[in-house]
Order: sequence, then structure tokens, then C-alpha cells
Amino acid sequence: MGDRVEIFPWNRNFETGIPQIDEQHRQLVDLLNTLVSHLAYQSEAPELNLVFDRLRDYTAFHFQSEQAIWHKYFEGDPWEEWHRKSHDDFVAEVIRLRNEDPDRPFDVVIEQIVTFLTHWLAQHILDSDKRLAKVVLAMPSGVSLARAKEIANEEMSGSTKVLLDTVMSMYDKLANRTVLLAREIQLRKKAEEELVLARTQADAANVAKSAFLANMSHEIRTPLNAITGMIYLLKRESTDPVQSDRFGKMEQSARHLLSVINDILDLSKIEAGKFTIEERAISIDSLLANVRSILSDRAREKNITLTIETEQLPPDLLGDPTRIQQAMLNYANNAIKFTEHGSVTLRAANVEESEESVLLRFEVRDTGIGIDSASIERLFSPFEQADTSTTRHYGGTGLGLIITKKLAELMGGSAGVDSTPGKGSNFWFTARLRKGSPEPLHEARPVDDARETLRREFSGTRILLVEDDAFNQEIARLLLQDVGLEIDIAADGLQALELTANHRYPVILMDMQMPNMNGLDTTRAVREREHGRDVPIVAMTANAFVEDRQHCIEAGMNDFISKPVTPADLHSKLLHWLRKKTI
Repeated sequence: MGDRVEIFPWNRNFETGIPQIDEQHRQLVDLLNTLVSHLAYQSEAPELNLVFDRLRDYTAFHFQSEQAIWHKYFEGDPWEEWHRKSHDDFVAEVIRLRNEDPDRPFDVVIEQIVTFLTHWLAQHILDSDKRLAKVVLAMPSGVSLARAKEIANEEMSGSTKVLLDTVMSMYDKLANRTVLLAREIQLRKKAEEELVLARTQADAANVAKSAFLANMSHEIRTPLNAITGMIYLLKRESTDPVQSDRFGKMEQSARHLLSVINDILDLSKIEAGKFTIEERAISIDSLLANVRSILSDRAREKNITLTIETEQLPPDLLGDPTRIQQAMLNYANNAIKFTEHGSVTLRAANVEESEESVLLRFEVRDTGIGIDSASIERLFSPFEQADTSTTRHYGGTGLGLIITKKLAELMGGSAGVDSTPGKGSNFWFTARLRKGSPEPLHEARPVDDARETLRREFSGTRILLVEDDAFNQEIARLLLQDVGLEIDIAADGLQALELTANHRYPVILMDMQMPNMNGLDTTRAVREREHGRDVPIVAMTANAFVEDRQHCIEAGMNDFISKPVTPADLHSKLLHWLRKKTI
């Protein structure tokens, strides 16, 4: 439809046959269509004073020239007076519209002008002017004025008059509907444009938020890696029980800080729709045993029995063991936190099974303080706990439950809780796992085994660390020397390329974010060299998102360790790749 409405489309039906008059009528019709287009599309319109000035100019020129023509043929005839009066009525109505309430909205005035011009043009042209024009055009052939008027009346009366009235009635309805429809289309178009703009702004905000969180994660994890690494080394070297206890508490606080960071980042990624659920081999028995192993010391400190209950589950299941374990740890941590005596039970059961998948229900039951029904409704909301006083007494951010719920939903399930105050709670979530034929699970060796095996089998082996942070260089060097490995250090990718040109390392530990040349570009450059095609490259980076891991793999890296580095994880992966390289 464009941005212009021809509500009064000019055609031959509106022509009088007198070119001078028709041309002036067309100018008024053009003004009318301009005003209607503004109402329909809110397109640019002349200022109101300019609109009235154009109407004034029209009356001053057109009425004078038209009346001169009619006067030539109708001098002294009632038709001349009748037509002059229609012109006077036009002028009076324009003056009235101009002098009416000056505080009226612009569009209201325009609507009044449009209504007036539409009817005046139709009646004036189709009836009055065409009637007079028929007389004027007939008289040069020798017909008398009286006879010419009779002919004009015959042609303009009867069915023609009825047709005119009918057309005007239909025209009013059509004109109103056209304007309303055009305006509705324009409003909808504007709303769609605003929605697109809002979506664009929201996407930009999400990108900015993700970039900010990724940067903050990197900036926090980098020094935290140095802190946790130093604590680990000091704790290993300490022979004083009091100092060891203090180092243990520092280590616990660092782990708690990392947990808070991970929770905030996980929630942000979930809300941004950028959280990825992986699908790989999963052993439910091993997963629950791992949760119990991680929390056994905490449970023992509070004299709480930590048990596992499972039923026979289908073999060869595919899912995301990391996220299921995270959800179970969230529940079990809370259970131990809010249980003063008694037991905490980890449970997994088959709820629903088909040929392709199985829906499992995971539960953590405790004999703790319980939750009243009014508080349960708030539990699975961000930063909420059953009672704000629990934050002061027990600690916590209130993110664990909402993250667990969202993880369950991402895995095709749901989450909830059944609880009785004073008797305990049963927190549960469900997850749908696919049946498949997984590759064999790779179980990492225990910490001490990997550490001692590295020292025994690979003592004196020289590996390359590509890391720009001086503190993290020192921590990595100490951790690697602790297991008997030698280390060369490159502060950026360019230095790494120089070192790899002169020495073939069995393993390279590669940071991602570095000056001059980042880890991804460095890895690609190493892979282009003939002797660098099969060297194991393990990312060791504070860029800890799933997409960061994917970028590393796509660039040609073999494995991924996120900072802060867990010595057990570092030792296990180094042992794996050193053994694989020597095979």
C-alpha cells in the first residue's frame, strides 16, 4: 500500500470537461489525499497553518476563476447565485474550523478537514460543477440556456441522484475503513519495528552481559588459581597441625568462592539460553558414589549417616553426568547443611521407560529442619531461601535450587520438594536420559595414584607451559615440579612458537587469553608444523564456559582444564596424555 492513501482517487467521473476547473479541483484532491495519508500512516504532513493557507489560496483563485466562467453563461440566473452561495459556505466552514478550539490535537483538526473536504468535493464536483458544466458545454451548439438547463437536470436527476447518494454513503464507510485499516497496519508495523528494536537491544544487552560475565569470570579465576594452588602447596608442605587446619579452612573458603562464581555464571547462561547440556556415557552408580565421596567428610564432621539407595536401572545410558552430579551436590550440600543429626540419603529410581529413553527420578532425603508449605513456594526462585534468617545462620546464596530446577528442565524433567517441618525434606528432580551404545567410560585415577605415578614414570620429562600471568606461571611450575616434571615457560603464543620450533614437547599446557597471540591461534600455528600435528595440547584456562571448551577443541587442542586448577585433575590429565604420547 505504500505510505500514501488515494482516498479520493481522481478519474474521469470527476472531470467536468473544463480543463481549467478540473486542474484546480485536482490540487484540492491532492491536499485531501496528503492529509488522509498522514492520518493513516502518521507520515509527514504540512503544518496546520500551511493547510489553511492552501485552502485560502484555493478559494481565492479557484472560486474567482470558476465564478467568472459561470457568470459568462449564467449572469442573473438563480443557478449562478446558488453556486456562489456554495462557495461562500465553503469559506465559512474553513474559517470556523480554523477558529475552533486552538488546543485541539493536530490529528483531530486534520480529521475534521478531511471529512469536510471529502463531502464538499464529491457534492460540489459530482453534482453542482458537473451540472453547470453540462449547460456551458451544450450552449455553443445553439441550445438556449433554458433548454441546456433542462438537459443538465435530466442527466443529473433520477437514477444519477440516487447513485450519487448511494456512492457517497458507501464512500463514507469505505473511506473510514480504509483509514482505520491503514492506521492499524501502520501501528502494527511500528509495533513490529519496536519489537525488532527491543529484541536487538535485548540481544545486544545479552551479548554485553555475557562478555562482561566471561571477562569477570576470567579476571576472578586467574588470581583464584594462584590462591588455590599456593594453598595446596603450603598445605602439603606443612607439618604443623594448626597450620594445616588453617590452610584447610582457606582451601574450603576458596572452593566456596569458586562455587558462588560458577552458580552465578551458570544461572546467567541458562537465562540467556546459551547453556548447553552434553550427552555422553553415564553411570548412575558411579555418579552417586562420587557425590557421597565428595561430601563424606562434611557428613562425618556432623555425625550424619550418608547412604545411597538405587534400584536396577537400564544399562548404557547417555546424559550429562556433570550436570546431574552438580544438581545432586546442590541438594545434598543443602541436606547436610540443614541436618543436625540423623541421615541423608541419595536415591535414584526409574520413573518411566521407552525404547529410546528413560526418565529417572533423583532424590536427596534428609532428617533435617524441614520447610513449611508457605516457604516452599519461594524456594525455587533466584536468591531465595525458606527464611532469610537461614542465610545468616547457615550461609548460602540461594542459587543452588533454581539452578537445579533449570538444569532438570533442560534435561527434560522437573524439580520439587516434599517436606515436613521438624522431620525432614525430600528434594527431587527428574531427567530424561537416552538409551545408546556409549564409548567406554574413562575413569580418572585417584589423586595420590596419579601424582605418584607421574613421579615414578615421567620424572625429568620436560613439558611446555604457555601462560602470561606471572603468579600462575609460578604455581604451575611448583605443581609440576612437585611430581618431578621439568617445565619451560612461554609468556605468549609467539614465544611458544619459538620454543616449539627448537624442542619437541610431549605435552603442551596452553592458556587461551594472552597478549600478542592467543592460545587458539597458537594451537593452529603449532598444528601447521609437521612435528606439531600430534603433540597433545591441553587447554589450561580461566575461560571456563562450554563454548570456550568447544573453541579449544575446534582449534586443535586435545583436552581442557579450567582454572582454578585442581591438582588432581591436572595430574590425571597429564598422566593420561603422557602415557598416550609414549605408546
